[in-house]
Amino acid sequence: MKAEADFMEKLAEMRSRTYWFLSTLYLKKPDTEMIEDIKLTLSELDNWEDDLTELIVLLRESLEGDAHELSQRLAAEFTRLFRGISKDYGPPPPYESVYRGEGRVMGETTLSVLKFYNEAGMGIIDENEGPQDYIGIELRFMSLLCYREMESWRNRRMKDGKRYLKLEKRFLNEHLLQWVPDFCRRVEAESREEFFATVAMLTEKLLRIDAENIDVLLDKINRD
Repeated sequence: MKAEADFMEKLAEMRSRTYWFLSTLYLKKPDTEMIEDIKLTLSELDNWEDDLTELIVLLRESLEGDAHELSQRLAAEFTRLFRGISKDYGPPPPYESVYRGEGRVMGETTLSVLKFYNEAGMGIIDENEGPQDYIGIELRFMSLLCYREMESWRNRRMKDGKRYLKLEKRFLNEHLLQWVPDFCRRVEAESREEFFATVAMLTEKLLRIDAENIDVLLDKINRD
């Protein structure tokens, strides 16, 4: 039991850090300091999941060169891709309500996401960000769920650990996987910077892998 709880704790911690890292890429406009932080984080993610190694390497390679010049380019592209300045300037902004057929920010989907946050005992994730179904906020919510799962395993609250794992599965299946893959493919097609195209590929692949891994973990827990 102890060995299993220790394993689940470490896995949840790594997953929490990974989701937090991804959320930051959608929430913060890159500057020179952030670029150096990204490089450091990527070096620590190498062993998280073998299937993601190639994309992590590509992401690191996309940050080579003069950091100041690169930060200026990435900051402009961040705004174009993620802030929905206009229809002719970039893709629709990454809000779940926009990509799930409502075509507008603050739709019924936004309320559904907020209801899920409340169910998990969190409420508003980032009051400074605006509508809470923004991709960076939803990824941050996953990070916080994984963190609470980690704390549950650490304190041997096994039922709570399983409960958070089930919440993670539900949020992936009911929300993130319902729209993020479409958005990511849009970014891959439209990005003028290899960095953001790779971020999009990494995001989509990680979500799919994590959903599969959670199913395996829950199946194992239910059999034990």
